[in-house]
Amino acid sequence: MGRNSRPAWTRHRVLVMLAAVVAGAGLAAVVVGVDGSVAASPVAGTPQPKARSAAATGTLTKTAAPTASVDATSVPVTDPTAALAAAMAPLNADKSGDFSVAVLNQDTGVTASYNADEKYPTASIVKADILAVLLYQSQQQGTPLTDDEDQAATKMIEASDNDSATTLWDDVGSAAGMATANAAFGLRNTVPGADDYWGLTTTTVADQLTVMNVLTSGKSPLDEASRKYAADLMHEVEPDQVWGVSAAADPGTTPALKNGWLPIDSDDDLWAINSIGQVSHGGHSYLVAFLSSSQPDEQTGIDQASAVCKAAVAAVAGR
Repeated sequence: MGRNSRPAWTRHRVLVMLAAVVAGAGLAAVVVGVDGSVAASPVAGTPQPKARSAAATGTLTKTAAPTASVDATSVPVTDPTAALAAAMAPLNADKSGDFSVAVLNQDTGVTASYNADEKYPTASIVKADILAVLLYQSQQQGTPLTDDEDQAATKMIEASDNDSATTLWDDVGSAAGMATANAAFGLRNTVPGADDYWGLTTTTVADQLTVMNVLTSGKSPLDEASRKYAADLMHEVEPDQVWGVSAAADPGTTPALKNGWLPIDSDDDLWAINSIGQVSHGGHSYLVAFLSSSQPDEQTGIDQASAVCKAAVAAVAGR
């Protein structure tokens, strides 16, 4: 789930906690679609998050898992959903767990998804959402992040620190605060975890593309300074956490990335393995969301995440 701890809750406790998850309600001041469109102007206010270094560049530090061959040539490029389905067929046949994936070309607006209606526990990818909500609330209030918030945000994203995530989850108003901001962002199928069980937030790949759009798109309710702050953090994820979406990035580029891993069923040792991020591929910028459950172990899930993300972007790109 994160760097500090990897809870192994019993089946009974997880089922109880998942049953306790309830959706919050909030008024949407701004709605952001996965295509980057907005329905209202951003709320006034321009906070100045603490300045950070520019995004790093260079080759990825973790070797991507081998991917199954993809034959998208038989599917017209004008039908990206069919191309994605064709690319996923061999991976699904040999799947290690249940999974969904979605891809958005930010330059063209082309979007495709696979198993889009399935919902999964977020594990630590919810930390990207917590960051978005923190920056959004700071912007609404017209105040910069405090030094403590900056330090917690850095640890939460770069090292996937769980204690920092809990601190910021509480700072933004826990489940109710998350639900209100997520409604403003346009998330439709994300239910915050009850109490402090933020890792049991449930979501879909479409909503995770929206989270990434909020953090990266010029049409986001977040201003440029906030988006740059988020990008700087997500470009500095620790090397052992560089997998999944990063496998789809062109050599010599570094993705904006947040991954999550969580043992969901301690009896059967099944894992949720998730990856969201932004990559450069073939001269275009792509947002990618991979969600999975019922993975037999952590590494198998990581390998599948990398293989699926690489194949999915290649299919949607027509390569």
